[in-house]
Amino acid sequence: MNPLSLLYSVVMVLLLFGGTVLVHELGHFMTAKWFKLRIDAFSIGMGPALWQKKIKGVVYKLSWLPIGGYVALPQMDITGSAFENQDAKEGKLETVAPWKRIIIAVAGPVMNVITAFLLCVVVWAVGKPYDAGPGPAVVGRVHRNSPAYEAGLRAGDLITNVNGDRVSFWTDVDIASSLNQEVQLRIVRDGEWKDLPAVPTVRNRIGFLQLPGVRPVEHVDFVRVGGLQKDSPADRAGLLPGDILEKVNGEPVGNSDAFILAVQTSEGAPLALSILRGEDREAMEITLVPEFHEDIQRFLIGILMDEVHADVTIHPNPMTQLQYFSGSIFRTLRAFGRPRERREASQGIGGPVIMLGSIHSQVQTSFMQALWFTALINVNLAIINLLPFIVLDGGHILVSLYEIVFRKPPHRRVIIALANTMVVLLISLMITLTFRDVLLMRRIHQELNPEEETQAEQTPTPEPADDADKDD
Repeated sequence: MNPLSLLYSVVMVLLLFGGTVLVHELGHFMTAKWFKLRIDAFSIGMGPALWQKKIKGVVYKLSWLPIGGYVALPQMDITGSAFENQDAKEGKLETVAPWKRIIIAVAGPVMNVITAFLLCVVVWAVGKPYDAGPGPAVVGRVHRNSPAYEAGLRAGDLITNVNGDRVSFWTDVDIASSLNQEVQLRIVRDGEWKDLPAVPTVRNRIGFLQLPGVRPVEHVDFVRVGGLQKDSPADRAGLLPGDILEKVNGEPVGNSDAFILAVQTSEGAPLALSILRGEDREAMEITLVPEFHEDIQRFLIGILMDEVHADVTIHPNPMTQLQYFSGSIFRTLRAFGRPRERREASQGIGGPVIMLGSIHSQVQTSFMQALWFTALINVNLAIINLLPFIVLDGGHILVSLYEIVFRKPPHRRVIIALANTMVVLLISLMITLTFRDVLLMRRIHQELNPEEETQAEQTPTPEPADDADKDD
């Protein structure tokens, strides 16, 4: 990546994510101003300030950690500590009615939802590159050697339920597959409902479960050889960078996963490849024998693959986009309440590194794709902040509702204990997720750089929660 491209990506990531935080905090700020609350500070980012200026009693900051922001409102302090200072004693800091505090707390998430809707309208009007995830759960291809094919799944089937849960989008299928050791599919074929036998999922090299050999409807023009490992089976057989992989053992290569699955299920048997070479796309036949790699316990042929996608633009309905965003988030949250899915759900949570890295990858794809992903982050931020945890907006709402119902605030010591516990847990969670994100990004980097691997195959960069599952 050249320096200008890198600079553009970094600036866009900061603007898009910073804008998401900005509109959230603006919701709190504007409603607090409306109710004439005292505002001490307005910060985008956390930690020490890179820049700050005091205007009409409010300190405006840009802080150096781009992982959040805050509006300092002492009258919103649910622990009551702010009301013990000298200002409160002198009558300069008045208590705020619970219903006002609820409106101020809700205003941040509401601003994120409004922003997400406006971004979705822009995406609908302008269009974005085709992405199978938000599309209908229609099967585009099933590899003949896959367990799903043996269970009866076929191309063109509409998946309506996975393990009893209703699905509306292809990402719903991906999420369910990533959370379970096996999936039972209900499909519609030719107007008839069918319940298929349970299909086992497999764990890819990055460590996530996936449904092997099954792909959604895609627009892949062709799969070509992007790179070769020296003295690998592919190198010795005569494959060259740029060769188009047309067929393997007579089966069309519709995508990289289909080819990877063919290599793995060969168990070392010779593979007959039909390729197209050069500008004239000369048809050639090549036979090679995969070799078993002891370190990673896989059959490999030593190539890096590129999927060349057709330039297809879609115009998704704004409400459908919002349904997709919220449905994916609620499905992931629901997994934490299910013992059989809880472990995989906890392993699949991305932290700040993955989130910023995902925005970066979307920016590299296209500006409209990045706007669409920013809408997703806005919806995510709105939903997460409304969870009933003391340090979040949902916690403020919960405490205010308690005051309305019981006509008195909850016991201060209880609130302080809960708040301190939540702060410690959140900080520990952020540190853990950041450390895990770095390790995951390192594994992804190794997958994408064949020079650093003993042998290499294509693995796409994963995205938040639901797209980190493409591998053999």
